[in-house]
Amino acid sequence: MRYAYHHLDWRDLLNRMSQEGRIDQVFRQLMLVLNGDVEAAFRQLDRMSARFRQALGFDRDEFEQRLRDQKLVEGQPGERRMTAKGEQAVRSGCLDDVFGKLKAGGRGDHLVTRDAGRGEFNGEQRPWQPGDESLDIAYRESLLAAYRQGRKDLEDGDLVVGQRDASTSAATVMLIDISHSMTLYGEDRITPAKRVALAFAELQRRRYPRDTLDVLAFGDDVRTVPLVELPYLSNGPFHTNTCEALRRAAEILAKRHQPTKRVVMITDGKPTALFTGARDRDGARELIINSSYGLDPEIVASTLNQGARYPRLGIDLTVFMVASDPYLDRFVKQLVEVTRGRAFRATLDDLGGQVLDRIFGGKR
Repeated sequence: MRYAYHHLDWRDLLNRMSQEGRIDQVFRQLMLVLNGDVEAAFRQLDRMSARFRQALGFDRDEFEQRLRDQKLVEGQPGERRMTAKGEQAVRSGCLDDVFGKLKAGGRGDHLVTRDAGRGEFNGEQRPWQPGDESLDIAYRESLLAAYRQGRKDLEDGDLVVGQRDASTSAATVMLIDISHSMTLYGEDRITPAKRVALAFAELQRRRYPRDTLDVLAFGDDVRTVPLVELPYLSNGPFHTNTCEALRRAAEILAKRHQPTKRVVMITDGKPTALFTGARDRDGARELIINSSYGLDPEIVASTLNQGARYPRLGIDLTVFMVASDPYLDRFVKQLVEVTRGRAFRATLDDLGGQVLDRIFGGKR
């Protein structure tokens, strides 16, 4: 069973996008907020008044024809769905919205400063040292150095090499909270989180093919979200099983061979659920739930014990809190202490930019 919570002023959204000349964003935003439900998107467009359609510049039929011409949707009425090209358009749009147009070597590259490895030349040069590869020698500049000294033969002191920026591969697990509070009191927190995951996935595909990205959605339980299912992700009437999310993330990263292992968590609430005991024959486990306002000592202790393994496993944890709650703050403070991680208060409007700055901002 799928659950969806929709809190969106359609007229304001579409009118703003029309005025800004970004009609293509209407499709992407509808797919994000409606969890990829094409039929629901057309129903929303059907409900708009004729006057508003005139102000927008197109009606539902014209919009659908445009999507079909671009091969973004397919299927007969009642069974319309996104195509693989449509899903790609959503991911690409999220990357543009969140990260903008990245420049090579600029913000968004995770690089090491050493010049070993087979990275791209960065335009800098330095004197040759024993152990440097012959392929990196800048022969033209080396010969010019010899000529300036009045010699036609190269000596060791004449040789210069081009420096390289060698990329370091990373394995990332992104944990997305899908508890009921991610769309509580009219505030949509799941869509910005989903947009970040889609942009992250597209950035990795384009720029960092050696990296890996696993997305886990956690509520009462934890499940893996394949890339093709990301646009369709929604939250539901779930609690927050942070302990199981941290355990599953560590389990995945233990199988990865990248030198950098990290977990990025996006959440809006304290841990409120915990599995206890072993699985039954049918795979079920007992779940204890804390629905009170405070922190449950047993749930918190078990969650912190999972986090305490991270330094030994070489896992970096970064938590982005998309809500202001004293109990969340208290828990996350303890969590980053035991994991030696980091935590940031993230605004929904700039969640993607903050993830970029914190995760990819510095050179390593």
